[in-house]
Amino acid sequence: MKRREFLKNFLFISSIFLLSGKYKFKGKNTYSKKSIIRPPGAIEEDEFIYKCIRCGECFKVCPSNCLFSVPINKDIFSFGTPEIIPRKGGCIMCLACGDVCPSQAIKKIDEKLKIGTAEIDKKRCLVWTEEKDCFVCLEYCPEGAIFLDFKRRPYVNYEKCIGCGLCEENCPVIGESAISISTKGAVRLKI
Repeated sequence: MKRREFLKNFLFISSIFLLSGKYKFKGKNTYSKKSIIRPPGAIEEDEFIYKCIRCGECFKVCPSNCLFSVPINKDIFSFGTPEIIPRKGGCIMCLACGDVCPSQAIKKIDEKLKIGTAEIDKKRCLVWTEEKDCFVCLEYCPEGAIFLDFKRRPYVNYEKCIGCGLCEENCPVIGESAISISTKGAVRLKI
């Protein structure tokens, strides 16, 4: 391969990776930096991606295995940093990740912090669509943030919800969960 050809290919591939974090694509895989659910005690996002040294210590101590490495195709700058993917595993708020973080990207905290908010998709929920008696989200919520209305349909109390994702992890709906966690209302610490 000639030098000119190599440089051309290198610049093309680099631009794809750099632009992948800047643009949103329509469809199921819509992504933005704001959609990454960080562990409790994480500092503000712009500082987090620079302060996190991608050592993996938080992954090792997580008893619920809810932390996953952000893949490069999401965002080159966030690549390798920890994120919670609630459908794969909810956070039990043990707060161990803050104890082992050497760079203080995840600070040691003594109380549970809101890392997101749950929202029910009424078009996918078995109780809403098929009137089945499924209250798994209610049973798994450690904060009592999910309640039933007079027709025994689930709702989320956004003030109580801490975004742990245990409801999303355990939702029995096949494929995409009927309840999902977003970063709405997440508390991020300042340096």
